[in-house]
Formats: sequence, C-alpha cells, structure tokens
Amino acid sequence: MNKSITTTAAIAIGALALSGCSTLTASTRDDVVQPDASDVDPGSTAATNLDSTSNLKAGEKVKVTAKSPWVIERVTVGTQAGETESTVTSPNAWASAPLEPLQANSYQVKMRNSSTGETALLSKRVVSGPATNTFTADLTPDLPKKGPTSYGVGIIPKVNFSKEVPTASRKALTDRITATANNAPVAGSWRWLDSTTAAFRPATQFWPGHATITLSGDLTNARIAGGKGKSDSWGKGTVATTFATSRAMIINLNGRTTSGYATVDGKKVKRFGISLGRSGFTTRSGIKTITDIIRVQRMTNEGVTNTEQYDLQVPFAMRLTDTGEFLHGAPWNGNIGYANTSHGCSNLSYDVASWFFNRVKYGDPVVTTGTGRSMETWNGPGALWNVPYKKWESVKT
Repeated sequence: MNKSITTTAAIAIGALALSGCSTLTASTRDDVVQPDASDVDPGSTAATNLDSTSNLKAGEKVKVTAKSPWVIERVTVGTQAGETESTVTSPNAWASAPLEPLQANSYQVKMRNSSTGETALLSKRVVSGPATNTFTADLTPDLPKKGPTSYGVGIIPKVNFSKEVPTASRKALTDRITATANNAPVAGSWRWLDSTTAAFRPATQFWPGHATITLSGDLTNARIAGGKGKSDSWGKGTVATTFATSRAMIINLNGRTTSGYATVDGKKVKRFGISLGRSGFTTRSGIKTITDIIRVQRMTNEGVTNTEQYDLQVPFAMRLTDTGEFLHGAPWNGNIGYANTSHGCSNLSYDVASWFFNRVKYGDPVVTTGTGRSMETWNGPGALWNVPYKKWESVKT
C-alpha cells in the first residue's frame, strides 16, 4: 500500500505591504507542517528559482523542476481573483506566466514519486518587484478645442504606443481597447500598421452617422516583451478618446460615366458631372476620405509632368490621398461631365465644388469607380478602407 505524505513549505519573496495583508519579508519558514525525520523533504522533490533568491522581478516566471523520481502532477495558482488550476504540459518542469509588477501569488505544486506513489505538496508564495520600464499610449482622433466638432463616417481611429511593440505582444495590447457607438459595443478589429501604431475599423462599412464613438482601455500592467537582452515594459494607466460622427455623407464618382452623386444618411441629395484623370494620369478607383479642406490651393506641374507647364490657384480643394489627389473646382476644364482630362484629380465645376466645400467633414468617404487603376492601401488615412474586412480582421499583427 502506498504511503501518502503532504508537506508544505512556504517562501515569501520580497517586501510589499498589501491592503488587508501583512508585510512579506525575505525569509524561509514552515507554514503548516513541521516535517519530522520520516517526512519527505520538499527540497528533495523539486527545484525552483526561488530557493536562493529574495525576490523575482516583474516579468520573470516562477519555475519548478522535478527531481527524479518525482514528477509534477498538478499546479494550483492563487491570486486575488481566486484559485485556478494551471496546465501542466510536462511532468518534469513547469513555469508560470510572466509575473506582473507587484503581483502577490501563491503556488501549490502536487508532486508524486513515480516509483513509490508517495505524494508531497510544495507551497510557495511570491511577490514580484515593481515595474522599472513603462510605456504609455495615445488614441486619436479626438475633438480638440480648436478644430472639427465632428467627423465623417470614414474616420479611422488609431492607437500610438510610446515604445516599439514586438509581434508577439501586439494582439494582447489592442485586445484591451474596445469601441462603443452611442454606448453600444461595436464589433470591429485592430490592424497593426507598424511597430508602434494600430488602426481600428468597425466590421461594417464605415461608422454610423450621428453617433458618439468612444474607444477606451486599461493598459495597467499590460506587457511588452523585451526580447533577448531587453527588459519587459509595462503599461501605465488608461487610454480613451471620444469623437462624434456627423451625418453620413458619401460622395460617389464614376469615371466611366463622368458623373457623380452624393448621399446623406442613405438618401441621394446631389448629382453632378466630373472629369477625372486622362490617360497617363489615371485617377485611382477605391475608397478615399477627405483629409484636408483648403479654400485656395496652389497647384503646379512640378512632380506631375514635364511636358506641360501650369501654375494654378485652385478653388475649394479637398485632399483625398497623400500623393496629391484632390477633389476640387476646375473652372478652366470645359470637359466636366463629358470626358476625363485632368492630371489625376477629381475635377468639379466651380459651383459644385463650392457646394461640397461648405458641407464636407474630415473623414467623409469618397468612393471612385470605373477608372481601371486601384487605390493603394497605404495612400492616406482613408486608404485603409480598401483592405477587405475579412483580411483586415485576419491579420492581427
């Protein structure tokens, strides 16, 4: 008949005053059972990285290695939220998740002698040290005191982290930041644009109009893994931004028919003629958004063409791409509504351009079709809408 022996040894690591708890000091003591000569020595069942240290740093793991013939049978982790059983993937070794700063946990490791069947309970209590390397983040857009009072429904919020985030840490960070529209949860997904910036899109095509959008999240103790030779970084505080969408205006341009129309909250409110880019200067088809609104914009042939010379004061210029496409008035163009003859911009009559200039918002979508040239996904903030949502959602990093 196998003999079952339960032995408990507790090690308190570091020094931390916790609400409702006594201060822990660096010491080794027997908490529950004083083993006699016939009991199993806990040190004979397993080795840990706590035996000769007075503290574990934030980001370090509690490690247990079984000593043959002993094996690890079960690990129970106790936190302020309660006890959970940890997955044991190997009977010979176990490691905890990286410890958050100033985290007080208890660990109960049930050991079993594979030869005799005897069992022993190894108990450890650990308090991690404070964070020494931290990061913050900012969410955009917001509504500044001087600036727009609301945005178009094509605006894309972004989060910018103060430190570079390696691929393995990215999803866990953005999963902490959620979105609501008029206080209702918004289904959507983040996509990382580079090592410090991620953008959020709702699952629907554009945001709802007349909505108050809030993105917020708690980054406290969120972890950016340091990698080889670098220490981990830990998040500080919360992030939040609230902005409003105006009416849902969408401007549609068709290069084949040289015509366009605008909808507001789903209803057509204006039809008009257009002239897009001629051969060699083809306007991009796809989704763009208004990123700047300028009463008069100087435009020259520099960087556009060497075969023509022009220097124009262009009225009612509304920027669409980083590379220089605008929606603007072109009173010199007699082909508006009949032929595509521009250098790539979307030409409107003076009166139509004035009408839009007095109504558009930053982030209003402009959807162009029928030109045979696709919009790049990097060419301006609105270009991100050209990534199919299933692909957007599937690429988390």
